[in-house]
Amino acid sequence: MDLTTRFAYDSFRPGQEEFARRVYEGCMSRQILIAEAMSGFGKTAAVLVGAVAASEETGSRVVYACRTKRQILRVIEEVSRMQRKHRVEAASLLTKFDYCLLMRQGRPVSPETFGLYCKFNVQNNLCSYFLNVTLSPGEFEQAVNRALRAVPSHLELMRDSESIHVCPYEVAKMAVTQARVAVVPYHYVFDERIAPTLFDRNSLERSKTILVVDEAHNLRDFLRGVGSASLSLDQVDGAIREADALFMEEAARSLKALRIILQRTVSSSPGWLLDRELLLEQVRSEQGTAWLQNLAFELTACSEAAWGSFQYRGLPSFIPKTGEFLSRLSSAESEVLVNLDGGLGLLEPNPVASLGQHLQRFRSSVLVSATVNPSEVFRRSLGLDKVEVSIYATPSDPSVTVRTVIDTGVTTRYKARTPQMFCKIADKIAGIISSTQNGIGVFASSYSVLQPIYEMVSKRADGRNMVKETRGFTSQEAAEAFDSFRSDRGSVLFAVQGGRFSEGEDFREDMMDAVVIVGLSLPPPTATLYAEYECLKRAGEKDSFLILSRLPALRKAFQAAGRHIRNPGKKGMVFMLDQRFDSSAVRELMPAWLRTDIVSGDFNPPRLAEISAEFWSRPD
Repeated sequence: MDLTTRFAYDSFRPGQEEFARRVYEGCMSRQILIAEAMSGFGKTAAVLVGAVAASEETGSRVVYACRTKRQILRVIEEVSRMQRKHRVEAASLLTKFDYCLLMRQGRPVSPETFGLYCKFNVQNNLCSYFLNVTLSPGEFEQAVNRALRAVPSHLELMRDSESIHVCPYEVAKMAVTQARVAVVPYHYVFDERIAPTLFDRNSLERSKTILVVDEAHNLRDFLRGVGSASLSLDQVDGAIREADALFMEEAARSLKALRIILQRTVSSSPGWLLDRELLLEQVRSEQGTAWLQNLAFELTACSEAAWGSFQYRGLPSFIPKTGEFLSRLSSAESEVLVNLDGGLGLLEPNPVASLGQHLQRFRSSVLVSATVNPSEVFRRSLGLDKVEVSIYATPSDPSVTVRTVIDTGVTTRYKARTPQMFCKIADKIAGIISSTQNGIGVFASSYSVLQPIYEMVSKRADGRNMVKETRGFTSQEAAEAFDSFRSDRGSVLFAVQGGRFSEGEDFREDMMDAVVIVGLSLPPPTATLYAEYECLKRAGEKDSFLILSRLPALRKAFQAAGRHIRNPGKKGMVFMLDQRFDSSAVRELMPAWLRTDIVSGDFNPPRLAEISAEFWSRPD
């Protein structure tokens, strides 16, 4: 087994070859492997070469699952580099919504209702792009082969498919089923409603697939989202209006009756937990045994029919949403019903209960993360403490020099968020900026903290290019912000922990010299969070707060802290501005590279500038 011939670069960085070899051995021996390496290590390239080597020797395929589109693009970049050196067929697959050419010619369709739009057009032979998949098989096959030889960018695939008038999604899907390496979002692997698209309905067999999960620490949050559903009373009102507009008189009457029952249920409960069986019994006693199931079916069926109505201009969105929720409410067995503010929620009490069993269905699984420590808690957080798992963590890179400064004089605790506190934080950040020549990343715990900090620092640090992440950034807006930051070596990036710039983005070379972490991004208290706390306690977990709140928040902070450590020999500073970081419990959870050189205290801005200047004056 020669990894060098498959590796995309001329040589391995320190530790990379051993990392790749450990991935190869884990895949060959059918293990569930948890693999950890620090940010900037080059995990993606190392995992790819190890997994591809094992897949070629065993005749299996590699499915590389990512949480975000940006992370998918990063993996595709590494696959493309590998293809220039080693011949391997690869492809990527996003959602149907991302590929639709027909939608460009008509009115915009929301992602929530796109499935109905696509289904109606395909079933009624109204999509010529889909029809040409079978009417022009030769051109379609050539497009698939081109995509396999060199993974195209999304724009390139769209242009190529449009030039021969075929559906880009069908091209990508066919390429994925034939590829040695498939790069896909989590949904195609872990969402039981979508996974059959990739596996059960096509040629991919899990037992002959090596699964790689990128940024695996995000799996619990993802599975919680997949297993949850919500319905607000405002959305029910919207469904009533849509039913009236569609002349669905019986459905509108039923929805009005449902609204009364749901309002009574929400207002009569003093706590967050609702009795699901009691609600269903009330519905049955007032409306009949099969009334709820029939209403759910009617709403779903009539939503599809509405796409054929030329008289209805506002295509339905609340009706299918309500129908889907009612279907889950009437059929789910394990889900907990919770009282949300102005509505109801369905929560899977243990979203990772079957994750271990699911991973065992693959030939082997590699879970990759930069924040595995402590490994025992990591396993428990993903429900993997009862399955056989191997863990490999790379040693901390001795060539990386990082000083961590914990400032105990500030905090972003909710009750402490005053103008005076924000002013104090801004003064400290301005002091750090004054002593740092190259780029700086400032990562706040939330957008509500980011905005006032950005405004105050902008007034205190004249002459620096300030770039701010905004809630709801499109991919184009994010790319423009990144280009603006990169255009000036002294730029300051303001972003949120857990956002698109804190994970997956590659700040190469000397784009950043320092990172400032502002606050701890603990999840806000919600009914669903309390429900999951309680379910973990019932399952015997002694520290549900650690698993569900503290550890996820610290991972976001640590991921952001490593944004500027992107290559061997890198030297940088990390400032953690919150007294909650200064505890032995938190230090034990820090990755080794972050806790090697720590100073802590309540530092005024001039002292922070001195600490920074002293660090940069050290000889390499």
